[in-house]
Amino acid sequence: MSTPPNPAFKIQATYLGPIFSVDAELSKNAQNLVFARNGTGKSFLSRAFRYLDLHRQGKDVSKAAFYLVSDESVDAKGSFSFSRGTNALGTLSLEKPGDIVTANVSDTIFHVFSEDFVHDELRDRQYVINGEIENQIAVDSSNIELKDTQEELKKAQEAEQAADAKLRSQLDTAKVESLVEKAGINKNLSEYRRLNLENLLELFSEKPDVPEKTFVSILSDLDSLKSIPAEPVYPETLDLVGSEDIDLKALEKCLQKVTSPSSVSEEIKKKIDAHHGFYETGTQIIQDEHRTTCPFCEQGITAPDPKTIIDAYVSYFADEEEKHKKELRAYFSKLNQKDSSLKEIETQLTRQKSRYDELKHYVPSKKDVEIADGEAALKNARAAISAIKSTLEHKAKTLVSAHSLPAEDLAAHLATINEIIEDNNTKIAELTSAVEKADDERKALQRKACDVFVQEFAINGWFEIEALRNLHKAVQSKQKELIDLEKAAPSTNARDRVADTFELLLKEFFAEKYVFDRKNFVLKRGDKEMERGPHRTLSDGEKTAIAFCYFVACIHRKVASNSDYRKLFLVFDDPITSMSYDFVFSIAQTLKNLNISDQGEVSINPAKIDGNKNRRPDLLVLTHSSYFFNISRTNSVIKKDATFSFYKDGSTHKLVHLHSYVAPFEQQLEHVYRVANGDDPDHATGNAIRQVLEAVGRFCRPDKSHDLSNFITFLAGDQGFQIKSVLINSLSHGTYYDETPSPDDLKLACEEAIAVVERFAIGQLELLKKTG
Repeated sequence: MSTPPNPAFKIQATYLGPIFSVDAELSKNAQNLVFARNGTGKSFLSRAFRYLDLHRQGKDVSKAAFYLVSDESVDAKGSFSFSRGTNALGTLSLEKPGDIVTANVSDTIFHVFSEDFVHDELRDRQYVINGEIENQIAVDSSNIELKDTQEELKKAQEAEQAADAKLRSQLDTAKVESLVEKAGINKNLSEYRRLNLENLLELFSEKPDVPEKTFVSILSDLDSLKSIPAEPVYPETLDLVGSEDIDLKALEKCLQKVTSPSSVSEEIKKKIDAHHGFYETGTQIIQDEHRTTCPFCEQGITAPDPKTIIDAYVSYFADEEEKHKKELRAYFSKLNQKDSSLKEIETQLTRQKSRYDELKHYVPSKKDVEIADGEAALKNARAAISAIKSTLEHKAKTLVSAHSLPAEDLAAHLATINEIIEDNNTKIAELTSAVEKADDERKALQRKACDVFVQEFAINGWFEIEALRNLHKAVQSKQKELIDLEKAAPSTNARDRVADTFELLLKEFFAEKYVFDRKNFVLKRGDKEMERGPHRTLSDGEKTAIAFCYFVACIHRKVASNSDYRKLFLVFDDPITSMSYDFVFSIAQTLKNLNISDQGEVSINPAKIDGNKNRRPDLLVLTHSSYFFNISRTNSVIKKDATFSFYKDGSTHKLVHLHSYVAPFEQQLEHVYRVANGDDPDHATGNAIRQVLEAVGRFCRPDKSHDLSNFITFLAGDQGFQIKSVLINSLSHGTYYDETPSPDDLKLACEEAIAVVERFAIGQLELLKKTG
């Protein structure tokens, strides 16, 4: 069965020196190559790897925060993580205050070649090789038990891979059928993307309970959302019932007031009470117009008999009894109006509830919400009105007695109705918003669908999940058994292995010029010791080459058993410092051909590399040398799809594939271009400007640029460029700016340099923009 491809390596960091933020992937290949300009933060990455290396060795890493965290970090904290897929190989959490360092390293053995390694292991010891190597390496045994265990482990791994592949396929198929095809979920939804077997196994350590809301019901809710009418009929909101038009306190006083009866005869009172409006209107007309005839029948009213009757009417309407009754009638009228308005509100609430109940069924989150029709509250309020009206009628007949309002509290009932109206209005507004924002609810339901889907998948497939877990435990058990057998097997001295590898590599680099005395662990020149000491005898380039050879040999100091060789991860930070071409090429070829067998034999014979028993180790090579990068790429030291550029883009750092060679001019032009377009200048900006202008002048107008000052003079004169930058004006006199240029002047100089490139070599900028 074929092994699934490895995921890509990934680097994440925050506030690591000049690296404020990076979250980028390398390739899936075991070997990766990264090019970065000086000052980009490459050395901080290698130093972070070295602290992971030191932590695994049990050494002190308490100063990691001090040496790694950016000064610009607001909270004086930083972090570093190196992972492969979802598997974190090593992490650092850093806090400057208190020198708090939290380091975690998985089953990976980091081995880091950097300036720090050279200083600690060689330069500080004046290149005297440390022979104090005491660790023993457990080696494979040929005994039957070990071979049987290896075979059992292989079978267990194959069974686990088969069960894993089957369950993974079932999950992938089911989630497409259920979530994409039925629920209409976009595959880019974060909850959907997290639905994988690893997360499922991590999420459910025990069989989950049945979800309260099933996947089928969620699909039904999604269908309801799809059915929302194009122009839905929304329920209307209602105004509150006013109570200020009936002053109950004043009404209470009116009922309590006692009024003596008028002296007008009861017969006249009965007539007036029966047709109150008629008599009141006629009396008012006679008084206002001083008429001598009846306003209705036109008969004279000056004779004694009709005048006496008319005077009795006038007297009655001027009396307190009539005034009191008039006040009672006014309250009675207002209560009738209130009763009518409550009947209208009852109709409105009924219509409101009907529309709400019809619309809410389209919105799953609202379908269980109820609004009130206010029937009971309205009934109580109208009963209170009826009781008050009865009291008013009784009072009108017995003005000489004090009366009180009935026990029914009309104000409280009206307040209850208003509470119902306010609550309904709020729910209507929420429903209206939910309908208008149905897409938000759809997304929320789809997220819920993902959660419920994986829960139901785990329930239905629990037998297979448990079987896979058991197979995984069986693999771990066999792995532990194999490790224990290997450690119990005969061992070899790591010191001898270091010596073997060191001798092999020294011969490759120096032939017989420098040899290693393995008995005394001393580096010699030919057959003689270096009387002045290696640190005074070796050139800088030779020191780097010897440090490289010794670093590779030191892998044997990091392992405890043969199986550990597959756990090695080698990081190289510019292994070609101060080297000439022949050494650089030798380093590149060694990295290309370096392989380690399962028994720990280090070789640089490419014919031995089979990817099985003899493998190239995992490598990450960091360099600022375009020359070394191009050699490594040309000679396939690292596959071309695993070559990257590491650069700053605003406040973040990025890794991008480099599909061509690295040209110094292109790198310098890119830096000048980025500063001209907003990036901050740095210590290399001034030199980059000079190199770009010299290159453009030399290749585009060699007749006008036997030196840079002549080319700048030509630009300002014949070409009409207005040179405003103090820096470039200084260069026009053949000198450097005698003070550090300001950031503003550096930015202006970059803009003017780009303008020159646009005039003479615009194709370079077009290429830069395309790759940009």
